[in-house]
Amino acid sequence: MTRVSVCYLMRRALVTQEGNMDAALTAHSGRSAYEEDGVTWYDAAPGERFAVRLSSCDTNGAYAVVESLAAPVVPMHLHQKEEEHFVVLEGTYRVAVEDKIFDVAPGTSVAVTKGVPHAWRNLSSSPGRLLAIFTPGGFERLVQEVISAPAGNVEELAARYGYLIVGPPIKP
Repeated sequence: MTRVSVCYLMRRALVTQEGNMDAALTAHSGRSAYEEDGVTWYDAAPGERFAVRLSSCDTNGAYAVVESLAAPVVPMHLHQKEEEHFVVLEGTYRVAVEDKIFDVAPGTSVAVTKGVPHAWRNLSSSPGRLLAIFTPGGFERLVQEVISAPAGNVEELAARYGYLIVGPPIKP
C-alpha cells in the first residue's frame, strides 16, 4: 500500500470517528478526541492532550508537528524512530536529556536525538504548552491511536511505534 493510500485511510478513519465523537472516542479509560476551535484534540493521559498540527501525511513522511497542553509529567522515554525537537510555548519545564537536567522557559527549544532517553515535567501551576516536531513523521499516529487503546495496553502500543518508557519521571 502506498503512503498516499495509507494517509487517506488514516484520515478517512479519523473523519469517520470524528463524526461519531460521543460513542466511538470516549469508550476507553476516559481518553477521547474532540473538536475545539476547529482543532481536534486527543486526551492521551490524565491532564495531557495533543493536537496534530501537521501530519506526516502532509509532509510525505518527512516530519510531523504536534502541540501538547500538559499539567503532568512525562516519564523517561526514548523514540527509536524519530528525532524530537520541542519548543516551550507556555509554562516552565524541567527537562532531562540523558543525565543532564535543566529548567526551560517559554521560547526555549530542546532537540533530542533518536534513541536518547529524555523526560520533562511542567513546573508551572497551570498547564504548560509545547510544540514538538518529530523527524521523520509518524509519531502522531500513536497520539491518534492511544485514545482507543485499553489502559493496560498503552505501553505495548507505544512500543509498536518505537516509543519506549525507560525510567520514572524526573523529580520537581
